[in-house]
Amino acid sequence: MDGIEARIRHKESLAKIMTADEAALLFRDGMMVATSGNPLMGYPKATFQALSERIRREGGIRIDLLCAGPVGSEVEDVLADVGGIRTRIGAIGGEKLRAAINRGEVRFIEGKGGQLPLHVKRGWYGPVDMAVVEAIGLTREGNIIPSTAVYDSPEWIDAASGVIVEINLNRPMALEGMHDVYQKGGDPIPIVGNPVKRIGVPYFYVNPEKIKGVVLSDRGDKPSGEPKPDLMGALLGQHLLDFFKKEIAAGRLSEPLPPIELGVGDLAGQVMRKIGASDFTNFRFHLPAITDPVLEIVEAGKVDWVSGMALRLSPEAWGRFQANLDRYKQFMVLRPVTICNSPEIIQRLGVIGINGCLEMDLQGQVNSSHVLGAKILTGIAGSYDFSRNGLYSIFVGPSTAKGGKISAIVPMVSHVDHTEHDVDILVTEQGLADLRGLDPHERAETIIRQCAHPDYKGMLSAYLAEAKKEPGHIPFSLEESHSFHLRLKRTGSMKETAS
Repeated sequence: MDGIEARIRHKESLAKIMTADEAALLFRDGMMVATSGNPLMGYPKATFQALSERIRREGGIRIDLLCAGPVGSEVEDVLADVGGIRTRIGAIGGEKLRAAINRGEVRFIEGKGGQLPLHVKRGWYGPVDMAVVEAIGLTREGNIIPSTAVYDSPEWIDAASGVIVEINLNRPMALEGMHDVYQKGGDPIPIVGNPVKRIGVPYFYVNPEKIKGVVLSDRGDKPSGEPKPDLMGALLGQHLLDFFKKEIAAGRLSEPLPPIELGVGDLAGQVMRKIGASDFTNFRFHLPAITDPVLEIVEAGKVDWVSGMALRLSPEAWGRFQANLDRYKQFMVLRPVTICNSPEIIQRLGVIGINGCLEMDLQGQVNSSHVLGAKILTGIAGSYDFSRNGLYSIFVGPSTAKGGKISAIVPMVSHVDHTEHDVDILVTEQGLADLRGLDPHERAETIIRQCAHPDYKGMLSAYLAEAKKEPGHIPFSLEESHSFHLRLKRTGSMKETAS
């Protein structure tokens, strides 16, 4: 079978093919619109571009945009640029949308990672009017064959009154079968181990009558930049490797290592590359996105399996992946956020959760999302699920920022995403603080000793000494707890003498 009929096998849906401009006419002011993907791959582009152009011409349309994680700038930023977003629910990736939220022009409601689709299903945010998803085709029965991302698409398709399917003609049909879509009910989820043992189906189920339009697109993705070798990532990775070996020696961890979850971005990629280059083998990865370093570890023959929600690859890595797709299918599977981020699955697999952060305080609390407590950066996203349910809850990041003017270790974080009850391990390039089994005084001393930058150790120790003068279980000074942030706001540096 040749041509478009090879992709759209459902004959009735062939009659629903329309242009992106025609699809844009299906949107109305005030609609709740759900979409899916990650910031670099697997999200619909043509439909939202056409919608933004319609809004630019006509005005009068603002939607509530729903997606559990950040999505590409061709969705968030093109709509924010024309004032087309009233509310963003989930997490954010677009710079223009972020700026609009921080200016108070767009409402933003953070979603709780993999819990967001379940909350939508329970009606917390009202009905979903339209879901827009990227796909590579439709089955004979009319079900949707996913592209390079699964993420929250199944839940949005199920919840929405109507669905627009954007067929990405640049994605090979050979991707079909790489996906394992399981939508759980009330019963326990069948354990997810080797991806060969699928628990769901390789498509998104949809009532074909829900499909309001099929848009054909050949727009390419915004490719990921391959993470460059970096001393910071190497140091963080080495501290983690030393910790794993120590845990194995103590009998608290086994080989091969339990499944590892590691966030995305350049720093995470550098940490992943360091872990992959170690003498550990038979890795199992339970990830938000499959990245270049993960591909390299698979190619080195050191991986048992990789479960993720999406691909996030550089052009060079995508070329290798596409050329050897059948081989990668033996090791990789893409699953929904409700499975990858399920507390039940994370706990049963014993996943080691490793996530980045903006700042950490002397009790082990973590700020992942807001600069100076007020300005949103991205959102809590999946770190919500893994910090609360992982076998180990680990947060990593540099000890300083802005050329040393900002300490990532502060007396008290300016915004709390993860309380001290959710955090086991903190890691900076300076060292690793194991907070398990420590009281509040010991936690503070350990964090200063192991994680703080030398330029700030004295200041943090002075704060702690002053805080200990106050009676109470936790060493805390109400007057000085945000002194570092106030100094930064006043002088441009957290140091006592700005340089």
